Amino acid sequence: MSKTSIFLIIVMAAALVYMGAVRGYEFYQQKVAQWEEERAEQIDSFSFQNVPVSLAAPQAEPMARPVLFNPKSAQEQEVFYEDVPLNPQEQTKQAQDTILSIVQDFNEQPEVQAFNKDLIQATQGAAVDLSALSGGDVAQVLKQNPEIAQIITKHMQNPEFAQTVQQIFSNPQFVESVRQLQRAQEPVQPKKTK
Repeated sequence: MSKTSIFLIIVMAAALVYMGAVRGYEFYQQKVAQWEEERAEQIDSFSFQNVPVSLAAPQAEPMARPVLFNPKSAQEQEVFYEDVPLNPQEQTKQAQDTILSIVQDFNEQPEVQAFNKDLIQATQGAAVDLSALSGGDVAQVLKQNPEIAQIITKHMQNPEFAQTVQQIFSNPQFVESVRQLQRAQEPVQPKKTK
């Protein structure tokens, strides 16, 4: 083969490669256009044409007057179920009734009945259940009957009794009622004058 023939074959091969590349690029452009059309159809199917959309800024609601935080009121929050707060005697009576009601809910349990039986024997009937040990005069009851401490220690070794006592003493109404009774039993101290 001559050099001219080789040159012509190379030119023809280059032309074929060029034509193939052009055809491949045209095919690629057709596929891209087809994909873009399909994508546009999908976007159109999810349009918000039927939903009213407001581009205006939302209107601000009028602000209420700010309330200042008072740490005293957060710590000493009192809840009254009546229009007029109870007087101290009525508060004491209500606290006693609340404690009695909560303790009576647990008096049917066998471990509590055994404790109550031992408590009655130790105090000669002065204290009949846990409510007698939950008032403001608990120090006086324990002073008059030191064997109560032994009874409590003995029964607290029973896990069921310990769990019951924990349930009673974790009741927020019970805790608040005990606190009220203890406040009622505290002696009133005279105010010091400067």
